[in-house]
Amino acid sequence: MQVNFFDYVLSYQGGKKSMKFLNEMQELIPFDAIEKKLIEKNIYKPNRGKCGRPSLPSKTLIGALFLQSWYGLSDPMTEELIHDRISFRKFLDIKDEDTIPDETTICKFRNALMRENLLEMIFAEVRTQMMEKNLILNEGTLVDATLIHASEPKRKKDEYGNVISNEAHDKEATYTPKRGVKRHGYKMHIATDRAGLVTEVKTTTAKVHDSQMIDALTQNETKAIFADSGYMSKERKRLLRSKGIFNGVIERRVRGQKELSAKQSKNNQRFSKIRSIVEMPFAFMKRLMHYTQTKYLGLHKNTQYHYLLAAAYNLRRMPNLIIQRGG
Repeated sequence: MQVNFFDYVLSYQGGKKSMKFLNEMQELIPFDAIEKKLIEKNIYKPNRGKCGRPSLPSKTLIGALFLQSWYGLSDPMTEELIHDRISFRKFLDIKDEDTIPDETTICKFRNALMRENLLEMIFAEVRTQMMEKNLILNEGTLVDATLIHASEPKRKKDEYGNVISNEAHDKEATYTPKRGVKRHGYKMHIATDRAGLVTEVKTTTAKVHDSQMIDALTQNETKAIFADSGYMSKERKRLLRSKGIFNGVIERRVRGQKELSAKQSKNNQRFSKIRSIVEMPFAFMKRLMHYTQTKYLGLHKNTQYHYLLAAAYNLRRMPNLIIQRGG
């Protein structure tokens, strides 16, 4: 078969690192399983063999969402870079300009998935794939939370200096004190295995204490739970003991206790090294995926987006883990 010039360019051009990474992601993203669920939910309607302009491939639309997550892109920038980057077009299987999704199409597709909680489904499909490849370690669950900042209320004053409005753009976001300063936004709560792969995600407004989400994050754990001292409670300690689950929650001094015992201090040092792994996904998402501030309004949309972020993070980790474990 004769190779046209566009195919030739796609084969031999593009940044080496991005091309290698995106080629790996093409093989790992469960596109077929996701498409099947989208068709079942009537979100995606392929019109193969029918009259009229064909639908954009679901792989192109799903892949565009992952590109946004990995590179921290807005809808307009995603469209622009798909036009500009050969590695992006090859990843999305784009053969000509007519099949490049515009920013409106990307936005509508993502919003449709959010409405039906299908970004959570995508996270679950990626997690299932990790389990089938034996990438998730069954050696305990690590729990943590991070604050995602949302734009704060801006005070509007009348001509006399009186405050007439003090509403935030996102009315569902709330405040929480952190190191003596009030922070405004949402919390992303995660559970990971001991290699730092995300196994569960929950989202709350900022005012919800981290410890309130530990049960939801660890409901399927039967071996061990590791967390910082913010999750410590006598009730939880007793509950874990009654279930035969190892308690790796870091301890702090309680009322009437001047200092931790030697055993508590030693355990804390050991647990801290294990627990610190759960911070890896947050550091990765904030520094490399540029997720430092909420992108959407409201708890529901931010909850769904966090599932997509977690799936994108897990996929980035998978190639190295497969090599390490001889998969």
